Amino acid sequence: MGTSDDPATNAETGTGTREALMEAALDHLGRRGVLAGLNLREVADAAGVTPANIYHHFGSRQGLLRAAIAHRLAQLTAPIDVAVHGSLVEWRTSIFDLVQSLPEMRSTALLALDEDPDYEPIPLWELAQEHYGRLIDEGELDTDTDVVALHLVTLGASMAVSIYGDGAARQLGMSRAELEARSRAMLVDLLEGYLERQDRRRT
Repeated sequence: MGTSDDPATNAETGTGTREALMEAALDHLGRRGVLAGLNLREVADAAGVTPANIYHHFGSRQGLLRAAIAHRLAQLTAPIDVAVHGSLVEWRTSIFDLVQSLPEMRSTALLALDEDPDYEPIPLWELAQEHYGRLIDEGELDTDTDVVALHLVTLGASMAVSIYGDGAARQLGMSRAELEARSRAMLVDLLEGYLERQDRRRT
């Protein structure tokens, strides 16, 4: 296994090593679980570098996790961008599906619980604001819609199912797939109900 002294896997080369460490961190959390935290030596070993390189490139354990999650989200900009061209229900259910397909998103719980002051729990917020603006311009949402609360509640529901889904499914004696399907259907009902109440206020 190489180290930072190995020219073939030189930790000082920048981008390649940063990406290797971020991928190793997400893989580690996927295998060990969020509560196990990040074992920096194991992450460094998996990337073929020394643990010192984590501090060199990211500054801290939190910095590595924050960067790894941001790196993965950056890879998802295209599918998220496609999703935001639909209706409110289509958009928020697409995000629900996307969150369920990314188990590493559960790792954000570590940053939140650790009260990381640099953690931003609302990914791609600028893109979301553009979409809400479009929905308001098109008349699907009223101009006085509390888009911050609407976004946080729907994102929170998606994250809750992602984080608690396995344990809840075991406790309730159902499959994860069934729990996700039922939760998704409830999210649709809630969003459609909100839009119907909004329409009634207009008349």
